Amino acid sequence: MIQPKRNDPCPCGSGIKYKKCCLNSVRPPQETDPHAQLRANAYKQMADQNWTEAISLFKTLLEARPADHTLLAAVASCYEGRNEYLSAAEYYEKALKVCPQSKKADLWYHLGIARACAMRMEKAAEAFRSCIQILGHNESEKIRDLLRTVEDVLAGTADPRLFQVQVLFQRAFTDMEDERFESAAAKLETMASIEPDNPAIFYNLGVVYTFLKREDDALDQFGRAVDLRPDYAEAWYNMGQIFLIRQRDFSRALNCFERASAIRPDYIGAHHQKGVAYELIGDRENALKCWERTLELDPENKQASENRARVQAIVQGRSAVREMRKDLP
Repeated sequence: MIQPKRNDPCPCGSGIKYKKCCLNSVRPPQETDPHAQLRANAYKQMADQNWTEAISLFKTLLEARPADHTLLAAVASCYEGRNEYLSAAEYYEKALKVCPQSKKADLWYHLGIARACAMRMEKAAEAFRSCIQILGHNESEKIRDLLRTVEDVLAGTADPRLFQVQVLFQRAFTDMEDERFESAAAKLETMASIEPDNPAIFYNLGVVYTFLKREDDALDQFGRAVDLRPDYAEAWYNMGQIFLIRQRDFSRALNCFERASAIRPDYIGAHHQKGVAYELIGDRENALKCWERTLELDPENKQASENRARVQAIVQGRSAVREMRKDLP
C-alpha cells in the first residue's frame, strides 16, 4: 500500500485530508519522562531550601541519568546551600566533564566559588582563569575581581575568610529579595562572626530583623552599625522608623531623623519623617519647615504636600480663632 501524503484524501474514505484524519492515529506515542514528577519535586525542594531532601531526590535521578550535567550542577548547588563546599566542588567538577561547551563558563565560575569557600585558593584561581578564558576580557569583570581577591589571599595580603563573606553577602541579598528573611539572617549572623568590624553587615542584619518583627534586635544591629560608622545615614533613618512606628518614642525618633538629615542634607525620607515626628510631639511649625524642605527636594512628593496642607489649615484655623478672640469685648 502506498503511504498517503499529508494533504491527500484520507484512505479511510472520510473525505478529509489525511493530516486531519488518520495521520495522528498511526503516529507512535510520544515518549514521556518517567521521572518528571520526581524531577519537579527535587527542584521544588531545592527552591524551598530543603537541601538534604533535594540532594537525595537529585541523586535518585542521577542513578538513571548519571551524565546529566543539570542534575550534577543541582546537587552541587544544594551542597553549597548547606555550606559543604568540598562536596559542591566535587559535583561541579563532574558536571564540567559532561556538559556542553556553552555551559562551561558558568560551571567554572561556580566551581571557583566553591573551591574558594572551601579554602582551596590555588584550585579556585585555576577555575576563575578557565572561566575568564572562555568569556573573554569584556565579559569577565566580576570574575576578574574574584580572581584578584583569591590572588591577594595567596599572596598573604587578604584574609581568606573575607571571600566567604563576599559570597554570603550575595546570597543574603538574594534571600532578602525572595523574602526568605530567616535564611538571610542566618547568613548575616555568620558573616558578623567572621568580620565584626563591617557596619554593612550589621545594617543589613537590622533590616532583616525588622522584617522578622524583631524590632529590639534590629535596633541593636543598627546601633552597632552607627557605632562603627557614625555617618551611616540609612541606619539612623531605620532606627528612627522603629522608634516612630513601632515604639511610639517620638523624641528618640526625631533625634534619629535629625542625625540622618544632617549627614545627608538631600535625604528626602529623613526630612519628611522628621516632620511627622515634630507633629507628633506637638511642634507643628517645625513640622511645616520639614515638609517644605521635603518639597524643595521632591516637588512631586504627594504625602509631604498633603501633610503640609493639612497642618497649614490647622495652624491658620487656630490663628483665625485667636484673632477673633482679640476682637471680643
